[in-house]
Amino acid sequence: NGGIYVGGGHGMEYTTTYTQNFTIPNGTVKWARLYVSAKDTPWINVSLNGHLLGNYTDLTSNPKVYANYKPDRGMYWAYYDNAAEWIVNGSNTATANLCSEVGLNTKSWGIMLIAVYEGGDEPEHIEYWVNEGNLLLHGNHLPFVAHRNTTNTLFADINDLDDVTDAALWTAYIWGSEESELQPHDTLWFNSEMIADDASDGAGTDDQGSSWRGACFDLDKRNVTHSLARDNVVSFDRGGDNLLCPVGAVLVLKRGSETAAPGRTVQLGATILPAVSLEVNPDAVDFGTLAPGQQSDTQMLTLSSAGSCTITVTASVTDSAADLFVDGVLLDSDSWSAFSRSIANGGAADAGVVLDVPDEYAGVGTQEGVLIFWAETA
Repeated sequence: NGGIYVGGGHGMEYTTTYTQNFTIPNGTVKWARLYVSAKDTPWINVSLNGHLLGNYTDLTSNPKVYANYKPDRGMYWAYYDNAAEWIVNGSNTATANLCSEVGLNTKSWGIMLIAVYEGGDEPEHIEYWVNEGNLLLHGNHLPFVAHRNTTNTLFADINDLDDVTDAALWTAYIWGSEESELQPHDTLWFNSEMIADDASDGAGTDDQGSSWRGACFDLDKRNVTHSLARDNVVSFDRGGDNLLCPVGAVLVLKRGSETAAPGRTVQLGATILPAVSLEVNPDAVDFGTLAPGQQSDTQMLTLSSAGSCTITVTASVTDSAADLFVDGVLLDSDSWSAFSRSIANGGAADAGVVLDVPDEYAGVGTQEGVLIFWAETA
């Protein structure tokens, strides 16, 4: 019962010291993350309101630093999850120190802050999801050997849609550009509906009134209430952009509320087991090193029903690997789309998963996808 702040800026600067200001509404901050972008620096040293949040000196293996195509000199998107301790209501200042001297490409595109607070001047009942990463979309040009045109991020298992009064989607990019009218723009899609053309135009205005244009960093909010579903897919498409680098998506829901009449309260409690509950073990599969036309060894997954009723389990697959896993994953020697298994409560079943790399697949390097098992009452 409160609100969420999403803000930042202010565009690309070749500098060793990058500063961004934020104005946080009244309320008690319960959760926050500060994000910093950088390129061609051996470290990222960040402070908030004069308090050191951390000095990241190993940018290639730090789990809080997302690096894209060239880890040792790539485009970094780092987060600090200890920012809530130092945030104050009102004005806040974040400073990122990037090495000791400006190199050929030493720079930052922007700093972003997400802060969730309780109470405040106009509290509302909200839910939020924060997805983050740093995937570079690009054409088939140097230094790349193949194009990467799209990527997706998911917001799944949203319940009680009838109670949602507003749904807003924030998206953040550290590389985007304002294109000419004749050139195909990048696009942003929500559940197969295009919600923005030239979504990452590299322009904006922060809450301090400072504006930037043609400076790569982009942070925008769009209403998606009418398109909201239980499971939602946000798709980024680079269109005619040479480069596109989405780094964040935040979905914020507002729900209706009723004011209770004054009276005496009795606290009630109970532990309820779910009717439908599915556990999958293991939760990660590495198919190893394969070439086009090759098939991996079978790896076994155990599906267990931990709920109170018999369930029917089906499967779906998504990826950001040009449909490598969508086209190539087999479950029990058949397409994943044909998979269906009934499991009694307390029971378990095994499923064999295989990756069959299509003969014509052109991607190289590490590829990633997601196999999702869906459970419903039989």
